[in-house]
Amino acid sequence: MNGRRVSIHQARSQLRPTRAIPLPVLVGGALGLGLLVMFAMRPRPVASGGDAGAIPVSAPPVQEALSAAEPVRMSQDGFDWTLTPLARYTLRGVVVHVEDYTFDWNASFAPRDVAMVWGRLVEQDRYRQVQWSQSGRWYYWRYGPDFPFGNDVIAANSSNTHLIPANSNLRAAAQMLRAGDVAELSGELVRMDGVRGGETRWWVSSLSREDQGDGSCEVLWLKRLKVHGRVYQ
Repeated sequence: MNGRRVSIHQARSQLRPTRAIPLPVLVGGALGLGLLVMFAMRPRPVASGGDAGAIPVSAPPVQEALSAAEPVRMSQDGFDWTLTPLARYTLRGVVVHVEDYTFDWNASFAPRDVAMVWGRLVEQDRYRQVQWSQSGRWYYWRYGPDFPFGNDVIAANSSNTHLIPANSNLRAAAQMLRAGDVAELSGELVRMDGVRGGETRWWVSSLSREDQGDGSCEVLWLKRLKVHGRVYQ
């Protein structure tokens, strides 16, 4: 489902020159053009205002307890969903990787995961010494023998957040995030419960920055996003 995981697999590929490969070139060109068209057709988010203040990235995310929070109900793909807020949450950090999802059961309302770092990993740009990746709702890291920190420090100073945008404008804004962006994400960590006939599904956010493994990622009902001096709501 979701979590933190360390990747130790190393893969190498060898490319040998060839004189002519016209069909792959044509296909690759067509795919590239198609991706450009798709990107151009994406809706552009509208900023609700500007905020030129620097985003502090030295501290861990802020999590606050909620009392008597009202659940959010919505229907998606034939399921009736109830989102139960578990805690207020603000994450400030550097984006190190993003991954989009299209075909899994939660992609319609959580189309993007964002891996971010803060604290000890941004000191002296340490996160740049780590290779980051995401797949299957997990995120992975790999580092060399000279890296000064171990897995526990990386896990405590990074996260893979499943974003559930609260509206279409935030959905478009979240799709603009790229590796290297300094961003602030605010909203509520939630539990999701869905029912469709006799079928049930659930998704629960982690409430700890120290956990690892399945269930250790945050599920964020995104209500506010600040990036590049602009605020989206």
